[in-house]
Amino acid sequence: MYQVYLADHFLHQLKRYLKKHKTLDHDLIETLQNFNTETAQRLGRKLYKVRLRSIDMPKGKSKSFRLIIFLFEIKTTLVPVTIYYKGDRSGISEKEIEHHLAMVLADVQQKKFLSR
Repeated sequence: MYQVYLADHFLHQLKRYLKKHKTLDHDLIETLQNFNTETAQRLGRKLYKVRLRSIDMPKGKSKSFRLIIFLFEIKTTLVPVTIYYKGDRSGISEKEIEHHLAMVLADVQQKKFLSR
């Protein structure tokens, strides 16, 4: 079982989708609780991409969300990096993932610094 840290940068992205998809927060929690590195698509450098199925979405692979997850430190904490809707775009570039990862890691560093 992993601990989950939701960075402010990720929550800001998620908020946009929650207005339209009311069960997305529940679906996100369920996906993160059931995260398995064996079934997730490995993107390298501790980054994984998983399909986030939502109850209130039509069926089909192109009608679901994708979630990029960073496995932080000693494989104990999951940090969602970004979320996007496959119906709006076909994929996400490596440059975009790097940007979102940098924003999330900056938030993580700031929170760690403040908690000392």
